[in-house]
Order: sequence, then C-alpha cells, then structure tokens
Amino acid sequence: MSEELTSTATDGLPSLDENAAVTFLQDLVRLNTVNPPGHESLAADLIQSRLAPLDFRIERLGAEPGRDCLIATLQGTEGRPTLIFNGHTDVVPVSSGWTRDPVGGEVEAACLYGNGVEDMKAGVAAFVLAGQAFARSNRRLRGNLVLHAVADETAGGMDGTGYLSRQGRLQGDFAVVCEPTGLDVFIAHRGLMYFELVIEGRAAHSGRPWLGVNAIDKASNVMQELTRSLGPVFAQRTHAMLPSPSINFARIEGGARESIVAARCRLNLDRRLLPGETFDRAETEIRQTIERVRAQDPEQWTFTLRRKLAVPALEVDPAERIVHECQRAYREVTGDESRIGCTSGLEDAHWYAQAGIRTAMFGPYVRKRWEGDNRFAWNVASPDEHISIPQWLTAIRVYMRLVQNLLG
Repeated sequence: MSEELTSTATDGLPSLDENAAVTFLQDLVRLNTVNPPGHESLAADLIQSRLAPLDFRIERLGAEPGRDCLIATLQGTEGRPTLIFNGHTDVVPVSSGWTRDPVGGEVEAACLYGNGVEDMKAGVAAFVLAGQAFARSNRRLRGNLVLHAVADETAGGMDGTGYLSRQGRLQGDFAVVCEPTGLDVFIAHRGLMYFELVIEGRAAHSGRPWLGVNAIDKASNVMQELTRSLGPVFAQRTHAMLPSPSINFARIEGGARESIVAARCRLNLDRRLLPGETFDRAETEIRQTIERVRAQDPEQWTFTLRRKLAVPALEVDPAERIVHECQRAYREVTGDESRIGCTSGLEDAHWYAQAGIRTAMFGPYVRKRWEGDNRFAWNVASPDEHISIPQWLTAIRVYMRLVQNLLG
C-alpha cells in the first residue's frame, strides 16, 4: 500500500488503520461470490473472522446452503436506539472487456479494482471497518449497532434481506443501505417485476411453413406491440426524481431446429415500476396487450404469463431523521454537503421500510457530480469496475460519525 495511508483519527472518532482497511477490502473482492450461484458464505466467513474476536454477537442464517447472511450485533449500554447497516456480498457475473483480474483487488493510482467492488463490497467493508473501530476502542455506545451482510440482492434479494424479513429479523429504529450513492443520500428506487411469457404455436416442416404457427414470430409481434402501446403510456407516468417506468425484453428462446417451424417460444421480461404503481396493474397491462395481439391474429396460438418476482418501489420522506443524520455525518467529516438523490435500479432498502424502519441509501463509489439523466450512470458491472480509495476511506469515517451521532 502507499505510504500515504496511515493509522489516523478524525475529530474524536476511533482510529483507522488505512493500510489494513485496504487489505480487508482486497480480501473481500478476491472472494468469488458471483450470483448465481452466490457462495456468499465465503464473505460471511471473512467478516466473522474479523468481528467475532471483538464484542460482536454473530448470527448466520441462510435460505440455501453456502449462502449465509451474517448479522453482527454490538450491544449498546442502553439497548436503544438500534442502527442497522445493510450490504450485499453477492456480485453480478463478470462482463467482457476487463483489462485487470476481476478478482485481483489490484490498486493503481489510488483506485481499487474488482468485480463488485463498487456494487457493493466497498460499502460492506466500510461499515464492517467502522463497526470494528468502535468495538476496538474504549468507548461504549448507548444504542445497538447491527451489521447485515446479506446474500442474493443482485437477484432480487428474496434469499437475502427478504429471507431475514421472513424470519422476523429486521428489527431496529434506523437502517442505512450502503449501496453506491457517492455519499449522496438516496431516498427512492423503482420497483421490479420479472415475467415469463410462454407462447405455444404449432410445429411443421419448414418446407411447408403454412401448416404451422411460428411461436417465435408471435413473440416478436408481442414485443413490438408492448413497445408501441405501452411506451407512450410509460412516458406519461413521471416522478420528481425517478425515471419513468420501463420494460426490457431480457431473454428469448424457442424452436427445435432450422427445418422445423417453432412450436414454442419463451420470453423473459423485466418491468420497472414507479412508487404508486401496483403489481396487479402492471401485469394486467402486459396481459391485455398480449390478448389484443392474439385477438387480431388470424392464426391460432396460446400463451401463459407467469409472474416470477415482484419487488415494490420505495420512496422515503426526505424529512426523515435518518436522511438528515446521513447528511449531517457527511458534512461534519468533509465540510461538504450531501445531496438528496435516487437510484434507477433496485436496492434492499424497501425491506427495511416495509418493516417500519426509517431507512436511507448512503454509500461510496467514484464520486462524480451529475446532471440530468447522467445521475444514473456509474461504473457498476462495467469492465474495470473500481472505487476511489481516498473517497472510500472518507466513507468509513462518515459511517463512524453517523454511529457516534446516533448511538454514542
């Protein structure tokens, strides 16, 4: 590591060994936790080895073998309030175009590279290191500090934070989801629905295609009509911060061989929702569009539409105390202002909000001041994904300040 990284303390906060911090993040990045299959227990093992020797109480729960969520609790002297930090340890598959080892944890020009380092092993490592610093110091916290390192978020979170929710383990007063926000405070995200559409036509030899009904052709007609009819509808649904609803045709497969008219085609859809849109309404719009295409077609075919996943959108009141406390912590550490923002993607924050916990999204990545729709652009899941080490070290201290202000 650079000699510029030293053990320091800032304005009454616990000291931070910066070289050891970077090494820990490298160790986390070097674990292959691509989802699927996940193997998030590898990350839970690493975090447990760091926190268990201290005063943290460690619990591990997994919806599937090898996919543990870790709950680490540092009990306060008064037992209230409780502040939860959340972060996922699974990462998306490696994209093409990397010039560095995606699991190498390489450091160059004050940046640390690795698949999933931004989304979101840097956030996980930041709150683990902040919690470790308090546990190692002589000071005692009044409230409880709880760390959730979870599985499965990149696939919707049903087997991660959703699993903790089903087990009744989301209990606290405040929650910070440490997704990459550039240390702006994000208070909204869109919802998500996954659908599987299966169209059944009729097989025939391709020398006599008029004897068959091509399911791939019908799927193409459905996609065109969904774009044509729902696109203008989505454009009329607006939000002060979030982009309009959208639909993505994510995967299509069908047919048996070149010489056979495709009797079956499967299409997977991704539908993003604004706050206020309901799951039933979103599904009805898609289903009615498909019905209309079929009704206007002289050929006979059938379809089934199955809802695979449904995650609600989130909108937090910017006046919530946790929002102001995140901004306050950032201001007190940096002297700068942390703005209110949102993400066009999906985070685990909605699980905590549904549990009645005051929640904000607040985490590190390469900080860039954004304008217009560029606010939704970052290097997550892109080749040579990386974070700025100085900005990440600042994030650790901001989390320390947040803990101190809320629980100290």
